[in-house]
Amino acid sequence: MPVQHSIIGLPRSGKTTFLAALWHLLNAGEISTKLTLDRLVGDSEHLNAIADSWRRCEEVPRTSIADEAYVSIHVRVPATGDKASLVFPDLSGESFERQLGTRRCLASYVEGFEGPGGILLFVTADRPSDGITLLDLGPDLNGSEGASESAPAHEWTPEMIPQQVGLVELLQFLQQAPFEVRRRKVALIISAWDIVADSALMPDGWLRREMPLLYQFLETNPGDFAWRAYGVSAQGGDLRTPVREALLRKTPSERITCIGPSAEPHDLTTPILWLMAAEE
Repeated sequence: MPVQHSIIGLPRSGKTTFLAALWHLLNAGEISTKLTLDRLVGDSEHLNAIADSWRRCEEVPRTSIADEAYVSIHVRVPATGDKASLVFPDLSGESFERQLGTRRCLASYVEGFEGPGGILLFVTADRPSDGITLLDLGPDLNGSEGASESAPAHEWTPEMIPQQVGLVELLQFLQQAPFEVRRRKVALIISAWDIVADSALMPDGWLRREMPLLYQFLETNPGDFAWRAYGVSAQGGDLRTPVREALLRKTPSERITCIGPSAEPHDLTTPILWLMAAEE
């Protein structure tokens, strides 16, 4: 029975684009990958549609709650025959936001985290700084000249939660019942890595600088989580710019970038292989 690995990510964090690129990579055979496709359980029509959009360098359609589908991609390690399944039981980031707001989730979501499998945790580099700081609030707190006028109050919604705060909360849910409480491996995927200007910066360094709360949570809970960070550009660049024409001329699989421990330049299966590996 293949080990099941699950996915966590808020809206617009790159989950669907990653899935589209991974499905193409496993089917096309354009480059050598550490894992190969064993079989698919679920909606191949959905996978083929998003992979077609990805190949044409079009924005991959985001999945809404109404369009959610169960998808399980079974992969194997050719050298050893080891198998694993990457499960997308809930591709909609809005569902994770709903979980944060209501403190409820489906029984099938809880079942997905049973057993020895790990987690692909998605964040994105393509968004403004996460939240505001005391420096931003300083003028209002001090009542100094130039302080902004009081803004009208708005009802709180889960969308207002900063990305790293929400992800820490989703991970904390896994540390208590009804989830199976155990140590889990987390492959943290930083999507839109192509926009990171500092080419010398490694993914774990980016996380420490840009999302210190999430970084510190993972670092200070080694009994609950073993983690690695990977920088991934599944599309290869910003499709809203002239770079799209250059991407269209490339072999599709070679548009992919994957940076991180033991990563091959274009191989999105590297983080999954690490999740499959025994604890060191």
